[in-house]
Amino acid sequence: RENKFVLTLPKCMKPKLPPQRKKLSAAGKGGVAAGAAGVAALLWHINVEAASKPVSICVGEGDLKEKVLPHVPLLVQQPYRPSPWATNTHAQTILGFLRGLSLDAKYRRQLIIAHDGGTLGLDWFHGSDAWDHAAPDAPILLVLHGINGGSHEGYCKWSCSSAYHRGWRSCALNYRGCNGLPLTSPRGYAPSLTHDIHYAITSIKARFPKAPLFAVGYSLGALFLTKYLAEADHGLHASMAANSSAFEPFEGSGLVAAACVSSPICLSNNSSHLSKPWTTGYLYNLAVALKVREFMQEHRASILAGGNFDVDKAMACWTVGDIEDAGLPYTLGFNNRFEYYEQCSSLQYIPHIRTPTLFLNARDDPFLGVLPDEECARNPNTVLAATSHGGHVAFLQGWKPFGPAWMDHVVLQFMNACATHYPASARAETMAAARAGAQEQRQELHQLPADAAFTAQLHQQARQQEQQQEQLLHQQQGENGYPGEGGEW
Repeated sequence: RENKFVLTLPKCMKPKLPPQRKKLSAAGKGGVAAGAAGVAALLWHINVEAASKPVSICVGEGDLKEKVLPHVPLLVQQPYRPSPWATNTHAQTILGFLRGLSLDAKYRRQLIIAHDGGTLGLDWFHGSDAWDHAAPDAPILLVLHGINGGSHEGYCKWSCSSAYHRGWRSCALNYRGCNGLPLTSPRGYAPSLTHDIHYAITSIKARFPKAPLFAVGYSLGALFLTKYLAEADHGLHASMAANSSAFEPFEGSGLVAAACVSSPICLSNNSSHLSKPWTTGYLYNLAVALKVREFMQEHRASILAGGNFDVDKAMACWTVGDIEDAGLPYTLGFNNRFEYYEQCSSLQYIPHIRTPTLFLNARDDPFLGVLPDEECARNPNTVLAATSHGGHVAFLQGWKPFGPAWMDHVVLQFMNACATHYPASARAETMAAARAGAQEQRQELHQLPADAAFTAQLHQQARQQEQQQEQLLHQQQGENGYPGEGGEW
């Protein structure tokens, strides 16, 4: 019992005990607290700095400035406050893209057949085109999406949802070949094909002739809408023939008010900014080019059937400019991309708009070509609202930015103010002035006059073809995977 046996283990067999954590000293704890306080202070400073800058407003003297803007407090009384942890332009843009994941939307699709055989899709949010959804004179919001997008995009869904919950009807227009639609015409979609918007507006007004109609365009859709407004306000898009019982004729654009959000404005400057290698803008260029290649791959057979375009050469290109140089603008009727840029950019059209229109842009938008401050300041029917932050099609707000964005509230507030406070007499005066100078402005807009009889004839032919083509589309529904009219999407 007195003997003690000691077992000595070799070093390699000794158990390794976990190292004891060193407790932070008072100085260490102070450093962590100071770091956290510094981050909080930085976020607070950025938020206060962003919120301290009021929205910059450019508008000409007239009823829009004097009678409408005072009733849009989000623009003239309150600064835009971006999400405190996402004030950076790229954070706003990327999170804005992801915003579509936070809303489950169902649509009822209405097919529209253009006179050249092109297929458009009007997606009605949550079946709001039903007669029992709202009164016959309930307002309607038409949403125009960006490049290779559709009604499934986050900004489309949240815009439609915001209008829907106000008691409005809302719908999104899907362009040719977009969001499951077949490409049934020789040409695809482009901001130059503004008659597609006219088809959509005519179709909506045929179904709801008493309802005031509004439209908002995002990114490429804003370019679409700007060109359409200038042309339609000067008689370049003739409404349906007065002797047609199927349609109610309308004057000008057919819209009470419009909004263009995150428009590039100038495609030439936009292309120049996004074409500089080793910049973040170049990454956006690659992303957009990927979307264009996806469109070409999806509709490869239809594009090849049109001829005069080397799809394989375009598919091998990495940037938008290279794809355009490969001949894409030629399929839309342009000789080169620079001619396409000139005809589809907005600066030349803004001075001719007569419909009350809001241009909403962020100065840090990576896709922004130029701000149309001078053009809007000279036109009493247009207003430019420019924020210091907001990114591209984002304008997120609050700590949880995946709900309705600031731009959704601003657009609807502006439209409601126009419907309520813009004088009918002023609208009649501007339309009379537009009609008086229509012939002169047609030449200035570089467009061919739209003959009313010829336009009515085209629409009559389109109506005759519509039933036959819709029956064909219904037959192909199972093969192509897109719903026919009345199908949920």
